Amino acid sequence: MGGERAGAARSGSMRGVFMVAPTKVEVRASPLPGLGDGDILVRTSFVGICGTDIHLYGGHSFYLEHGFLSYPFIFGHEYSGVIERVGAGVTGLSVGDRVVGHCMVPCQQCDNCQAGRRHLCRNLREVGLRSIQGAAADFVCVPAYAVTRLPEGLSMKAAALVEPAVTAYHACERARITPSDRVAVVGSGTLGLLSLMVAKLSARSVDVIGVAPSELELAGELGATRLLHPSEVPENAYDVVVETSGVASALSQAIRIADLGARVALVGLPGRHSLEVDQTSIALKDLSIHGILHGLNYYGHVVDLFASGRVDPTRLIAEVGRPEAVPSMYERLGRPARKQPKYLIEFAGE
Repeated sequence: MGGERAGAARSGSMRGVFMVAPTKVEVRASPLPGLGDGDILVRTSFVGICGTDIHLYGGHSFYLEHGFLSYPFIFGHEYSGVIERVGAGVTGLSVGDRVVGHCMVPCQQCDNCQAGRRHLCRNLREVGLRSIQGAAADFVCVPAYAVTRLPEGLSMKAAALVEPAVTAYHACERARITPSDRVAVVGSGTLGLLSLMVAKLSARSVDVIGVAPSELELAGELGATRLLHPSEVPENAYDVVVETSGVASALSQAIRIADLGARVALVGLPGRHSLEVDQTSIALKDLSIHGILHGLNYYGHVVDLFASGRVDPTRLIAEVGRPEAVPSMYERLGRPARKQPKYLIEFAGE
C-alpha cells in the first residue's frame, strides 16, 4: 500500500471519495492538489464521518444551499495524517511529521483574526466544506498553520477525533465548569459523549439526557452520573447545561432545567425552526447563554488531553473501513440503535 501511495504522489493523481449526488458516493481518481507557498501536503491516515457529512450525503446542507459546495466534491474535515511535502516558506513543520488537521482555516488578516478570534474569521475557509478540498482522499493540501503536530504515542485513529472534541472542550471551557458544578449534557451523539468525557474531569456530577438507549448505555460506560430521558429531567437542577442535540425544543429545556445563575453552552444546531424562548426565565434566573462555534483555539489542549490518556476517544469508534466501503458505511450510519457513533475512513492508516 505504501508503494501505491508513493506512486500516486509521483504521478500527480490520487484517490478521492466524492459525493456525486444526494445519497451517492464514489471513489474516483483525482489530481493531486497543488502546493503553494506556505502550504503543506498531508498524506491522510484516517477521516471521520460526522453529522455535517451526513447532511451533505442527504443533500440538505447549509453548505449546499448557500453555494459553498456543488456536486461532485471530496468531503471530509476530521482527519489525521503525515506531512508528505512542504511548500516554500514553511517553518516549524517537516516532512514526516504526524499531524491533525483543522477544519477551519482562517485568513489570519481580518480584524477578528488579528484580535485572536480566528474562529470568527470574516474570510473563513473550511476543509471539505468551503474553498478547500476535503480530506477523504489520499492527500489534502492546507496552509501550514492549519494543522497541529501530534506527540509520539497518540494513535492516528484517536487524532481523527480531535476535530469534534475541540468543540466539546470549548463548550466546557466557556461554561467554566468547576468541581462543585452539577452538569447536564443534552444529547448522546459524538459531541454529547465527548462533552461528557471532558466535563467529568472537573464537575461534581454529569448527567446525560438522551432518547437512544444504546447511546445512553455507552454514556453510562463512559462515566455519566445519571442517564435520563428528557421527560425525566427535574427543573432548576443544574449549574451548567451543554446542549449538543440540535433538537428544536432543546433550548427551552436547557432554560427550564438550569438553576439560578447557571451557564448554558449551545453546541447543537436545530436548523430552520421557529423557536419560542422563555426570555423571562433567562432574566429572572440570571442565566449566561453561550453560543459555541467550533473550538479552533483548543487543538493543542485536546491533543495533550488525548495523549495523557485521561480521555480515550477511540471508545466512540463503531467502525473503520476502507474508502471503497464508504457507501455501505453511510447506509449503516442512518440506522437506529448504534452504540458507538463514530465511523472512520482508513487511507494510510497508522
